[in-house]
Amino acid sequence: MGGAARHAFTLLEIILVLGMIVVVMAIAAPSVKNFYKGEKLLAATDGVRGSLAEARVHAIDQGRAYRFSVVPGRGNYRFAPDDTEYWAGSTPREFPSREGVLPPDIGLRVVVDGKSISLGEDGQVAESLKEGEVPADLWSTVAIFRPDGTADRTVEIIFSSPNCLPLSVTLRSLTGTTSVRRLSS
Repeated sequence: MGGAARHAFTLLEIILVLGMIVVVMAIAAPSVKNFYKGEKLLAATDGVRGSLAEARVHAIDQGRAYRFSVVPGRGNYRFAPDDTEYWAGSTPREFPSREGVLPPDIGLRVVVDGKSISLGEDGQVAESLKEGEVPADLWSTVAIFRPDGTADRTVEIIFSSPNCLPLSVTLRSLTGTTSVRRLSS
């Protein structure tokens, strides 16, 4: 019996390897889950930042003011020309506009001159409304881009998600450009 070659694994060896795989997966699962939460927060931040940049470009290209607005207490955002016909309920198709919705677990808070304009009355973020179904009177103006590319005010937009450090997008009034930074708490 000394030199015979083995061609299979014993049941005990297979159970031990499967047990080690289960233990490693149980340890790694929370880290992977938090990684995806962070990526979702970054994607939401990039989406809003892209909409701000797009509104600025349209304002410059078309020589008309463009408004960027959010629905306070919800994850809805929108940009369109700064004309009442674009914000009164129906959207004409003459000039571009775009509406977006953040994922449900992403909170959005807008701070203008130290005052928050995008939290609900109870300080909580409510569920977003469906895209295209937001009543005209719910939009709250965050900034207006002028035809020269500047904005009417400096604004900070803070994105948060459970178990992730918040991200801040700052819109500078003088240049109309944005920058992103991670907040410590």
